[in-house]
Amino acid sequence: MTGPGRGSGRSQAASSSMRGALLVFGAVVVGIIGLQILDDSGGSPSSAPATVETTTPGSKSAVHTNQSEVTIKVYNASDVQGAGAALSDKLAGFGFTMLSSENYTPTRKGTVVECRTGFEADGKVIAAFGIGNGATEAAFPSDPPPNSGDADCVVILGTA
Repeated sequence: MTGPGRGSGRSQAASSSMRGALLVFGAVVVGIIGLQILDDSGGSPSSAPATVETTTPGSKSAVHTNQSEVTIKVYNASDVQGAGAALSDKLAGFGFTMLSSENYTPTRKGTVVECRTGFEADGKVIAAFGIGNGATEAAFPSDPPPNSGDADCVVILGTA
């Protein structure tokens, strides 16, 4: 006979097994979510933007299936020596085709990715996952920066 408020030994064992299984399941879920967050941080070439072709409703633009199909030129408008070259190296590590970076004036606050028609979706991916830190995306300027003729997208790197 069991005491008041206590179950049998068998039900306690089953309850302990269930709690253990739930604990392991929860740890696996947290681990997967954590890895996804780290993967989206853009910290290494293995976390490169997705190469899956996608479209959004009402959009004619699709993310190119291979980053090497997108040519990018980075302009450093941050007044931080070497920041443009460092960002170019990071994006090259993701597989994008890079043109040499250049300094750009005037200094600006914030970073913008400006892409030609047909590359708008790529600009969103580059801004969100390739650069992060609040980078925005916009249309390619009607008066583009110098030496951007061969670029599908330009990145104007500003201060934080």
